[in-house]
Amino acid sequence: MTVERISALAALLRHCEEVAQVLLADTGEFHPFGAYLNANGEIEALAAYNGTEHLCSSELYKLLHGVITKMANDRTLVAYAIAADVSIPSQFNSTFPDGIRVQVEAPGYSRDLYIPYRLLPMRALRKFFVVFPTVEYAEQIAVDVDPSVFTA
Repeated sequence: MTVERISALAALLRHCEEVAQVLLADTGEFHPFGAYLNANGEIEALAAYNGTEHLCSSELYKLLHGVITKMANDRTLVAYAIAADVSIPSQFNSTFPDGIRVQVEAPGYSRDLYIPYRLLPMRALRKFFVVFPTVEYAEQIAVDVDPSVFTA
């Protein structure tokens, strides 16, 4: 994998991680969303909506994954990332049970990055103190996974 490709994947991962962290700080949760690298190497955002008032995260994740699979087959993306608010599997011995999971995939590369977090008490104080922290993060956990879109 080239240095340019590694840099582009890192930027894609950072994009999803930063958006998820802003959403957690503002609302304490988020629905799955994604981003992808287009053929020109630019990051573009992806969101899903299933037309209902009560959004189901697993349905939105499947919807995003389906769109990404189609885009990969149409060669309109070269890599993607999907962020989701998840319970971290116990085998990873995470500091906190909740986490941001960012799935990043490109041809020859597939990884899940878990960012454990916990919401801090007294979130209401954030209205009065902009710098008041609302989320605590623990050490990230990177896991190599089988590809789901860019399969051989």
